[in-house]
Amino acid sequence: RRDVISATKGALDYLQKLHNQFGEWDLALAAYNCGENCIMRAQARNRKLRLPTNYARLSLPKETRQYVPKLLAVKNIITAPESFGLTLTDIPNKPYFAPVTTSRHIDLELAAEMAGISVEEFTALNPAHNRPVILTKEDEVLLLPVDNVATFLANLERADQPLVSWQAYPAKKGENLDELAARFGITVEK
Repeated sequence: RRDVISATKGALDYLQKLHNQFGEWDLALAAYNCGENCIMRAQARNRKLRLPTNYARLSLPKETRQYVPKLLAVKNIITAPESFGLTLTDIPNKPYFAPVTTSRHIDLELAAEMAGISVEEFTALNPAHNRPVILTKEDEVLLLPVDNVATFLANLERADQPLVSWQAYPAKKGENLDELAARFGITVEK
């Protein structure tokens, strides 16, 4: 869930699987919300009672009964905003972000600064990076706004100082915070 690209691909693949399984988008969306077994049980109940097994006739959890209409309402608004007295801002059909790899560990705040974006925007695009330091692995990808990728890469290339301001220290048994703070010259709070 913290990998924007993988989570999106996974959600779309799962929705397609549910659509293939149930044959209708409203049932696929309902199954996405409450689970495919919930839909299958509701359909089995209706079959037993000789009732229709379409979305409108199933007895489903309240959250699911509200979820599907909300999504369909959003779809209708986007498809024909003028029908609802709305004017939507045009959104260019181009990627907002691009994946970037780096082989260097880097402070999260510094990465955002080097990309020329706020820490809030950086963490919104990279929710998996929820610690102060980004420890890179071979397959580590950072997502940055397309317009900021070149800036980030140029700043990364020019950086000749360490990109991390701290290092993890695994405390040993019996060590306490007062001793560790004194040893490293920082306050206990920090």
